[in-house]
Amino acid sequence: MVKRGKFGDRPGTEDPLEVATRAVAPMPLTTQPMVAVRPDGVEPRSLAHTVEAARTAMIQAAGVPAVLAERGPATIDQQPPEIGLTQHHLPEDRKPDERLILHLAPDSERAAQFRVLRHHMLAAGRPQVIVVTSPSAGDGKTTTAVNLALALAECNRAKVLLVETHLRRPQLSTVFAVVPPWCFAEQLAAHRHQPLLPWGLIDIPQLWLHVAAVNPKPEHAQLLDAPAFAIAMERLRLGGYDHIVIDAPPVQGTAEVNLLQDAADGVVMVTRARRTTRRQLRAAIEQISPRKVLGTVMLDS
Repeated sequence: MVKRGKFGDRPGTEDPLEVATRAVAPMPLTTQPMVAVRPDGVEPRSLAHTVEAARTAMIQAAGVPAVLAERGPATIDQQPPEIGLTQHHLPEDRKPDERLILHLAPDSERAAQFRVLRHHMLAAGRPQVIVVTSPSAGDGKTTTAVNLALALAECNRAKVLLVETHLRRPQLSTVFAVVPPWCFAEQLAAHRHQPLLPWGLIDIPQLWLHVAAVNPKPEHAQLLDAPAFAIAMERLRLGGYDHIVIDAPPVQGTAEVNLLQDAADGVVMVTRARRTTRRQLRAAIEQISPRKVLGTVMLDS
């Protein structure tokens, strides 16, 4: 969160930062109270166009006649997807990545604050698809996405999927010390044309977490395919996951987060203490839909 006087005075009531700014005592990791979302967890007006386009693409790709599609599209896109899991264990011969805070230091103050973030998230209407982003690179969005997913997974053993969409700078393969057997970027391209193909995900039993990671070695398209991502979220929502956490690119310099938020229920904005300015935060929130911002998180630098 942004403290009064640190990045300027608090804005007025009409400022979009009101969606994400509240004054509380500073902590090494501070979480913002979340803004309540609709009971069904979806903003219909912003999601309708993207989901309808995804559904049309799915029906066409499946080769269903138009008459059958009109009679019952649910027979195609409401079937639970087939998910193949590749089990992966964190290496025991080296120290886990320091960004796995809830795994390395589950009783620490920082871990506790991620659980506070989880509490705010659940109190906001239990959004199923959550985009985690930041105004600029290096603000700690991957750290937040990973530990939010871990915190959600440890709550009544919820079924959680962590998805990577930052194609230019993928990090999850490094965080979990794994090479994805099927790169998520490649899966998006394949499922765009064959939406009923099985999905290939990584199962990490130690963390009670499923991961869809991007292989950092091949060169990927510079921008995310919005219709393909909409199809993916439409299908994976039916996969039995309580929560799908999206590790997204930063807002600055790209429109990808705008595309991602259309298929999501809400956005968490991550900032870095003594680094993220008020102007950067304002610009980031104004670029995306302020109504989609569930809250902000400030990481200690």
